[in-house]
Amino acid sequence: MNLKDYQYFKKLSELKNFSDTASFFGVSQPTITYSLKRLEDTYGLSLVKRKSFANSLSLTYAGRQLLMHIDRILLENDLISDDMERIKREKIVMGWPPIITNYVIPKVFDRLRDADLLNSIIPIADGSGELLDKLKNGEIDLSLLGTTILPQENHLDYQLIKERHFKFIAAADRDVSKVKTIEDLFAEDFISLNEGSVHNLVLQRMIERYNVTPHTLFQTSDYRLMLSLVKENKGISFVTETAIQGVSGIQEIKLSDIQLPPFYILFVYRHNMVGNETLAQLMHIFKNI
Repeated sequence: MNLKDYQYFKKLSELKNFSDTASFFGVSQPTITYSLKRLEDTYGLSLVKRKSFANSLSLTYAGRQLLMHIDRILLENDLISDDMERIKREKIVMGWPPIITNYVIPKVFDRLRDADLLNSIIPIADGSGELLDKLKNGEIDLSLLGTTILPQENHLDYQLIKERHFKFIAAADRDVSKVKTIEDLFAEDFISLNEGSVHNLVLQRMIERYNVTPHTLFQTSDYRLMLSLVKENKGISFVTETAIQGVSGIQEIKLSDIQLPPFYILFVYRHNMVGNETLAQLMHIFKNI
């Protein structure tokens, strides 16, 4: 197995051009051509279909199948370096999405403190979608996540911490008695979480399903700011109930004709990650909340 040949083939499949691929790697075009020939000779199959214009090409069925395996091989190759770096630094890089972290960390804080693990975690704050990508790419080791869909990737394992629900919310003193339908609801001023959040994705699905458009007054990535604005009766919002647990001054707007997906709070990690004692302790604590 020649990793360089795999790297050339992957980039060739993306650029669909021998000259551009050679230029990307700073090698001659024959280097890419000979690399492709080695792969085709190795597997005894044609991997690309050459086109007559602009030195272009497309992958054959065999080429597409090989690319699927190459993607996994190159990812694992990258993860080797990431895991070796993790072992050397003796700390665990963990994804902490803000709303989920605010809910979970207080529940495990004493156990982390008693096990002397608080200083063993390097927290990375970001949205759940971004943290999932970082986990797949080896940029972080573990992550708390909030999602409406359970992970399907073969190389990821997860522990379900809690299943929660989404809520439409308003200030406790706001008159919502006339909000009877989804059209009434979406006519209200909205204080929305940003486009990268799970909440916004679910909201977009509702917009498509019910053919309605919210009157978005303001959008923010800070859920605490969103809650403050809602409490001050600046508008209504849409959020998981985890974010409003123990928060006063807010009421739920209930509509029986809206179907909402569940909100899963997960602890996620790569299943092939061999752990030292610190990692094993952290995984035990977060998997047994």
